[in-house]
Amino acid sequence: MSGIDTPNGRPKPRDDRRDNQDLPSIQPVAQDSAESDTEDPISEIDGILEHWTDRQHQFAEREAQAQAEAKRFLEGFVELSEHVIKPAMEQIIQRLRKDGGGGLIWEGASTTTHRPRLVLWMSLQGEIIGAPRQDLNPYLQLDADVAHRRIDVWEGDMWQKQGTSRAIAPWQLNEISTKSVTERVVGILERAARHGEAF
Repeated sequence: MSGIDTPNGRPKPRDDRRDNQDLPSIQPVAQDSAESDTEDPISEIDGILEHWTDRQHQFAEREAQAQAEAKRFLEGFVELSEHVIKPAMEQIIQRLRKDGGGGLIWEGASTTTHRPRLVLWMSLQGEIIGAPRQDLNPYLQLDADVAHRRIDVWEGDMWQKQGTSRAIAPWQLNEISTKSVTERVVGILERAARHGEAF
């Protein structure tokens, strides 16, 4: 039976409004409109791509600089070869021929590293017959190492099946002169001429 009995026996109507006042009130959740307007959950992508683009630009600049330096190095080596190294080698060959020996200049590129290469091959007696060889002929070999901006130097004093072939300290372009080339070759010939001496 709904309601409460009154003295006259009739039920008293319920006051639903009063009952509702006893229920807990539910307030709508208010959203922070300022936060929702400014927050960008994928904004970090902008920074990632910006950083990547900057690195790509820096890499391209370093690569362009390295290529420019390599070009200048090769141009410097070619100029030295034409005006300093080969003229010095040619003078040495002329003197060897005058004294009964011989020699030749080989110019090209390494078959393995493809570096520009210049080799002075020498003979203490007569001209070189056939292809010169490191185990037969004294020589001075200059390789242009573009990657490291240096001239790798190899020398050998083999004569009469005696002697050695070895790499020595590299040269910088500014270390190459007629004097440095001549002194190096004279040292090679001195060692080669001592092979076969009686003890």
